[in-house]
Amino acid sequence: MSALAGAKNNFSTKAFGQGLVFFALVLALLGGWLYTERDNAITILQKKLASKVIEVDWSAISTEADKVVFRSAGSNERTAGKDISIPNINVPAAEPLEPAPLEGLTERTPAGATLPVIRERDGLTPFKAYRRPFNLQATTKPVIALAIMDVGLSDVATESAIRTMPPEVTMIFSPYSEASSFWVDQARGRGHEVWLSLPMESRSYPLEDPGPHTMLIGAPERENLNKLEYLMTRASGYVGFVSSYHPTFMQSATDMRPIIGNIYTRGLGFIDGSMEASLVAQTMALGQKAPFSSIDVWIDRPNSDKEDVNLQLQLLETMARQNGSAVGVFHTMPLSYQQVLEWIEKTRANNEFILAPLSATTGF
Repeated sequence: MSALAGAKNNFSTKAFGQGLVFFALVLALLGGWLYTERDNAITILQKKLASKVIEVDWSAISTEADKVVFRSAGSNERTAGKDISIPNINVPAAEPLEPAPLEGLTERTPAGATLPVIRERDGLTPFKAYRRPFNLQATTKPVIALAIMDVGLSDVATESAIRTMPPEVTMIFSPYSEASSFWVDQARGRGHEVWLSLPMESRSYPLEDPGPHTMLIGAPERENLNKLEYLMTRASGYVGFVSSYHPTFMQSATDMRPIIGNIYTRGLGFIDGSMEASLVAQTMALGQKAPFSSIDVWIDRPNSDKEDVNLQLQLLETMARQNGSAVGVFHTMPLSYQQVLEWIEKTRANNEFILAPLSATTGF
């Protein structure tokens, strides 16, 4: 019996060793396959993220006497590999907006973060306290509000926007900026009004995923509210939130009401960026006497070229003439910077339009 038991033990040990060798071989083969397929995997991932990636190599910067030159990147055949320049100028800073946060306009969460609130003693809202002053009734000319979307994701792009854009141009910061508070303070220090972008589920979700703090259709109400509260803690001094392009979340009244209600209750404004206006946000704004507006023209898209941007700027002018005011939003891309700055210079020379912050279009 002892000999038989020893044979069994030897067989088990041998089988176990063979199993380890086989397992190691499988891991080696799998690792080799992953290594050889890594380029394909990266290509697939890049295609999925193409609509969210700003296709500009911000690191390829050369400074000349009167301009900053960027080398465009990406798959857009019309602009890839071409030099794009924006004026290397320091726009004279307007009077800085008051440093934030102001007393009484924040409350502490149990975790120690701060959320915006309406001040109890006088009813002052963050919207009124942090907006850039503008008297809409003082002008008889068409008003155009320009804003830059998703500021803060690139230090170079953010500094360029704050430094080169006139103070009338509004900054919409991404909630995923690693230095939101710093850059918001810098922007307000040069007179720029600041809003935050609100990530929402779009019709192409999850192929286009706005990130971990996206408002999702059908998610538990508390889950979406927790995401919203996290976004609200990213900085102080912003006047409200701006939705993204084509957010289907805006069409879900059940999911939308608690989010918009929370924004308005805290004294903030909301800008609807969807092409199909949300009646929920607009109706609630009327009921709660809250600041609300919408984006009329998305001036650029990831693959826009010079002609595309110019056509959208012309459309913006047309809408301003017809309606008395219009809102245009562009992204942190050098091509857009260049075209918008040239347009601003031309507009000021013609003296036909008045530039205004986003808040001026909300009726407050």
